[in-house]
Amino acid sequence: MKEGNVISIVDKIILNGINQGASDIHIEPLKDKMIIRYRIDGILKMVNTADHKLMELIIARIKILSGIDTTGLPRPQEGKIRFTTSNKDADLRVSIFPTSLGECIVIRILENIQIRSNYTDLGFSAEQSETLSNVMMRPHGLILTTGPNGSGKSTTLFTILNRINNPEKSIVTLEDPVERKIDMVRQTQVDPEIGLTFASGLRYLLRQDPDVMMVGEIRDRETAQIAVESAITGHLVLATIHTNNAAGAIVRLINMNIEPFLIASALKLITAQRLARANCPDCRQKEDTPKELIKKLGIYEDVEFYSSVGCEKCNERGVKGRVGIHEVLPVTKDIQELILTRPSDSQINQLAKEQGMKDLRQAAIEKAREGLVSLKEVLRITA
Repeated sequence: MKEGNVISIVDKIILNGINQGASDIHIEPLKDKMIIRYRIDGILKMVNTADHKLMELIIARIKILSGIDTTGLPRPQEGKIRFTTSNKDADLRVSIFPTSLGECIVIRILENIQIRSNYTDLGFSAEQSETLSNVMMRPHGLILTTGPNGSGKSTTLFTILNRINNPEKSIVTLEDPVERKIDMVRQTQVDPEIGLTFASGLRYLLRQDPDVMMVGEIRDRETAQIAVESAITGHLVLATIHTNNAAGAIVRLINMNIEPFLIASALKLITAQRLARANCPDCRQKEDTPKELIKKLGIYEDVEFYSSVGCEKCNERGVKGRVGIHEVLPVTKDIQELILTRPSDSQINQLAKEQGMKDLRQAAIEKAREGLVSLKEVLRITA
C-alpha cells in the first residue's frame, strides 16, 4: 500500500472489508511494517501491507473518526464509527490496544451482522426450529445460547428478539456493546465506569416493567443469580454464556454457586453453536473421503460427501459464506431431575442425546450429508 491521501486510504480499507463480507478488519504492527487482514467466514486473510510511517497516519485518522483520544500515552480505547459513502452505510466498532511494536486496531463491521427472518435461515434444522419456537411462546423462563466468540450468538439472539417482538411486549436488553438496533426494543450498553454492569443493569430493568430481557453475557454469579430469579418470577430471559456445549452451561451455573433447584425451575432451553464455512455451490463436487476420517467422525453408512475446489465466484477459496451448526437442549422433566444431583456435563449430554438431542458433531455431519459443508470442515469445528 502506497502513501497517499490517508482519508481515501482508510475509506478504502473499510469499504473493501464491507464489500468482501468481512466481520473484522485487523490493522497490526510488525517490526518493519504494518499488515492489514480481513476476517472472512471466520478465517483471517492477509490483504495488504504498508510501512510504519503510513500506519501512524492511518491510526490517527481512525482515532479521529471514532472519537478516540489522540493525546497522551498509548492505552486500550474503544470507539464507534458511522461509515457512510454514496452506496454504503455501516456501523463500526473500533478497538485499539497497545503492543510492544505499536498500536493494534480491530474494527468490527456491524453492518455484516444480519437479523434473519426465521430459525432455519440460521442453520437450525426443522425439528430444532420447532423446539425453539415452542419455547419462545412461553411467558417466562431462561434461554441460554453458548459458543465461542464469533460463533453467531448475537445473530441468534437478535433473530429471536425480532421474531417475538410485537407491540404487546415490553422488551429490554443489556449489551456490550449494542451491535444492532431493533425497533421497539429498548437497548442499553453496559458501562462499568458509571456502575452500569450486567448485574446492576438487570436490577434497574426489573423496575421498567419488562416482559422479555436479554443479557449480553452472564459473566459472574451476581448476574446469573438475578437472571435465574427473574426467569422464575414471570420474565422471559435470554442470555449468552461461554461454555463448549449446551450441557456445559448447566454445569457453569452450578459452578457459579446457583442452587440447582433454581436452575431446574428457571432453565427452559440451551443452544450451542458454531459457524462452519460453507461449500461454494458453484464449484462443489463429490469428494473421495479418506476412510480414516469417516471412521474418526463415527460415520458408518454409505453416504456421498462434497467439497469445493475453488472458482472465480468464491475467489478460489473453495468456500462461500457460513452455515450455522446448532445443538439444541430442551430442559425436560428428566433433565430437571438430573440437575438436582449436580451432574457433570457428560451425564447431561448423555441423557439429552438419549432423548433425541443431536450434538454439535452430529448436527455438522447432517449439514455435510446435505452437501453444505465438507467433512474436513466438520472435523475443524467439532474437534
